[in-house]
Amino acid sequence: MYSVFLVEDEIAIREGLKTGFPWEQYGFAFVGDAEDGEMALPLILQKKPDVLITDIRMPFMDGIDLSKMVKKELPDTRIIIISGFDDFSYAQEAISIGVDKYVLKPITKDKLAEVLTVVKTKLDTEQEKNDYLEQFRMENQEYEQFSRIRFFNQLMAGAMSVSEIYEKSKELSLDLDAEYYNLILLNVVHKSSDFKSSTYSNAMAQLSDQLSSYFMVCPEYIFFHWNLDSYGIIIKGDDTTIKTHTRNCIENISRRCSDFENDINWYLAEGKEVSRFSEFVDSFNYANKKLSCRYMNPKGHIFTDENVKTLNSRQDNTSVIDQKLVGLFLENGMKEEISGFIDNLIPGNTTEALSSLLFSRYFAMTMYICVSDYIKKLGHDPAKELAEDVREQMERAEGEVILSIVGQMFEDAISLRDGESQKRYKGQLMAAMRYVDEHYSDVNLCLNDVAKEINISPSYLSAMFSHEAKTTFVEYMTGKRMEAAEALLKNTDEKTSAIAEKVGYKDSHYFGFIFKKTYGVSPKEYRLEGK
Repeated sequence: MYSVFLVEDEIAIREGLKTGFPWEQYGFAFVGDAEDGEMALPLILQKKPDVLITDIRMPFMDGIDLSKMVKKELPDTRIIIISGFDDFSYAQEAISIGVDKYVLKPITKDKLAEVLTVVKTKLDTEQEKNDYLEQFRMENQEYEQFSRIRFFNQLMAGAMSVSEIYEKSKELSLDLDAEYYNLILLNVVHKSSDFKSSTYSNAMAQLSDQLSSYFMVCPEYIFFHWNLDSYGIIIKGDDTTIKTHTRNCIENISRRCSDFENDINWYLAEGKEVSRFSEFVDSFNYANKKLSCRYMNPKGHIFTDENVKTLNSRQDNTSVIDQKLVGLFLENGMKEEISGFIDNLIPGNTTEALSSLLFSRYFAMTMYICVSDYIKKLGHDPAKELAEDVREQMERAEGEVILSIVGQMFEDAISLRDGESQKRYKGQLMAAMRYVDEHYSDVNLCLNDVAKEINISPSYLSAMFSHEAKTTFVEYMTGKRMEAAEALLKNTDEKTSAIAEKVGYKDSHYFGFIFKKTYGVSPKEYRLEGK
C-alpha cells in the first residue's frame, strides 16, 4: 500500500477528499494533510509520502514551489497538481519539474480514482524494477563474496602467480597496491564450546556486522572471511604508516570484540610485514602459527611477537607436555595449524629439545597416547585409524623425524574428527537445500529466510555453502529454478511468463536473462530446439 499526502487551502475540499474518498480501496494510505505549502513541507519531508496531491494556488507557498522543493528532496515522490485555472503556463511549468498529473477542479471521486490508478500503475512498475535491481544486486554480491573468499584463500596459500593476483584483484575491484602489507587473523567462537561454534549466535552476527562496517570505510584495510569461524584483515601502508595501521587495527578489533565477551571467545594473531604479493603466504603462516597459541593460553586474546615470546618463556621452565592442551587442539584445531601447534607445544627450542634422546622418547609416546585416547573418544579404534606400524616408528624415531610422524598422526585424528563434524554440517546444509527444493517457486525466497528456518545466521549459511557445497546459495537456488523451468519448457505449452512465475520469477524478462545465461539460449529458442 502506498502513502499519500494532501495539500489544499480550501478546507471543504480538503476535508471532503480526506474523509470521503476510499483511499485503501485504490491501494493508498492517507498519511497527512496541510492547508498550504509552507505548513506542508516539513510534514512531507518527515513522512516521505509516495504520492503528493497539491493545489496549485495557495497562500505563503504555492503548489509549483512546493513541488519543486519536494522533487529536490524526495525525487521518487509522485506529484498530482489540482487547479481551478485552465492555464497552459501552469501546466507547462508543472510538466517541466516532473509532475505526474495536472487535473482541473472540480475533481470528482471518479476522476481522482482514475488519476490514482494511473499513478499506482507507475509506482508498481517502478517497484518491480527496483525489486529486480535489488535481486540482481544481492545475487551479484553473494557471488562476489564467494569469489573473494576463494581469492583470499588462494592468496594465503601461495597458489597464484603475481600476474594472477593482479588480474583477479582487479576483477574483484580490490585495491591491493601498497608498499608494505601485514595480516591479522581473527578467530571468533561462541562460549558454548571452547573453540568451535556450529550454531547461530546473535552476538557473533552483530560483531561480524560491526567489523564489516568499520573496515568498509577504511581503505588501508581489506576484511575477508578466512573460514567458517575466522576472518582475515590485510593491512596496507608504507614504511611510515604500516606499524600504525597494524596497531590501530588490533585496537579497534579488540574494542569491538570486548563488547561481546560474555557471549564469545576471540583470538587475534598478527602476521609479519611483507612488501611483495608472493610473501603473503609467509605472513599468513607466521600469523597462523601464533594463532595456534590460543590452545596454550585459552584465556588470552591477542598473540603478537611479544606475548608469544612471554608465553614460550613460561613454557621453558618445564619439560612436561600438558596432555590437556593436546586434547584441546585435537578437538578444535585445523590441519594448517598442526606444525605451529607442535612447535609451540615443545618447551624452548624444538630442535634442541628433540636432540635429547630421553625427551624425544617421552614426547613421541606422549603424543601417541594423546592421539589414541582422542580417537577412542570419537568412538573409533586407534589400531584401525592410524598407520599399522606407527607405534614401532615412534619407538625407533629420533630428532625431527618424530615431528613428521606426530604431524601425520594429528592429521589422521583431525580428518577423523572432521568427518564426524562434516555429518553435522552436512545435516544443516542438507536441511537448507531441502528447504530451497521445496520453496524455490516462492518469488521472495532469500538467504535470510532459509537461515532463519534452520536457525543459523545468514552469513554462516552463506559461508557453509561456499566451503561445504563449493557454490553460493543463489547459484544453488537458481539451479533448482532452471531445472524446473527446463522441464516445463519441454513438457508443457505454457507461456514463458507463466513458467517464470511458477519457478520463482515475477519478472519474465529477468527469468529470460537468467535462463539464457544458464543454457546459452532464450526460453523460446530452447523450446523450439527441443521440439
